Amino acid sequence: MTLLGVHLTVLAGRTVPVPLPPDVTSRVRGVTVTESDAGRSAFTVTLDAGRSGPTAALDTSLLTSSPLRANARVVVMLTVGAVPVVLADGIVTETALTPGSADTAAELQVTGHDLSLLLDRHEAPTEHVGLDDMLQVLKIAAPYLPQGVVPQVVPPPALDPPLPIERIPTQQGTDWEHLEMLAHYHGYVVAMVPGPAPGTSTLYWGPPVRAGAPQPALSVDLGPDTNVTGSPRFREDALGPELVEGQVQDPRLGTVVPVRTVGSLRPPLAALPVWAVQQPDVRTRQYRDSGVPATTALARAQGITDSSIDCVEATGTLDGGAYGSVLRPRGLVGMRGAGWSHDGLWYVRRVQHRVARGSYTADFTLVREGYGSTVPVVRV
Repeated sequence: MTLLGVHLTVLAGRTVPVPLPPDVTSRVRGVTVTESDAGRSAFTVTLDAGRSGPTAALDTSLLTSSPLRANARVVVMLTVGAVPVVLADGIVTETALTPGSADTAAELQVTGHDLSLLLDRHEAPTEHVGLDDMLQVLKIAAPYLPQGVVPQVVPPPALDPPLPIERIPTQQGTDWEHLEMLAHYHGYVVAMVPGPAPGTSTLYWGPPVRAGAPQPALSVDLGPDTNVTGSPRFREDALGPELVEGQVQDPRLGTVVPVRTVGSLRPPLAALPVWAVQQPDVRTRQYRDSGVPATTALARAQGITDSSIDCVEATGTLDGGAYGSVLRPRGLVGMRGAGWSHDGLWYVRRVQHRVARGSYTADFTLVREGYGSTVPVVRV
């Protein structure tokens, strides 16, 4: 499927994804891929399920010969210009057939989720003897290497290696649930990032990526340079930022240590952070964990504050053809033309790509901690 240099490729197979047969490719009406910076991403492939030919009286061929079926592995790639990008690599979890009528054509929707599904199928009560949080992540990820899952783990700021004579970390839920719990302790995110090559995915466990080269800018109300359709919407949640205060008794030192946060330690994206400007009105919560060293308690409290600061949100729709690239979550993007308060760098939290014959658009959700640009210009 091609539009002004935008080419869509869908691969599918029971074990190894391969290009769809020509008769199935010709039936693809559109693809929707929803990517989030944390948690599970999803995809939906919509196909024409009309019946024709001598076998039409029996069943639609998509239900009998198509590789797009339950538990198949699917890879969705989008090429803008000359660079292919893997948008989705996952497992089909649902199919929905809508028979045709006098007013509507028959349609088959194939829905799936990313490879995090592999880690979320079975509950596995396990003991992780002597392993800190980072080593637990690496241990859990190792068995999924044959499926093309490569771990990328960022060490947390404070590690507390558990001595077996003091405590033994245990896992009660699925591997994915345990990874999410460990990420929550440090204000981290855990996500399955498709690519960079078809058939591979990166299991990312670390902080939101708020550094590095930003993606090409989103342009608002700039005449022929505009690539955001309509007007984006900006929203502030004044109840979002949270500070933490309390105390913890260090089990090794036997002393009570105060626990308190005063702001975020993440790289700033806004000149006027809400948590700093509205400091007297920022919500506070008590730190209630017990039985952990003071360093671990302070790191967890800071993680709570860091996770809460992104209280300014921007949403809108991107014209993919005018943008000339593929906007991805888990990174930075520039914005221009929206005024000083909203121009500058933003963190991309969610993108929903919609590709159909003759169109490519992307709904985006951006977040940061306040107002005002921290950079004089953004990458065009």
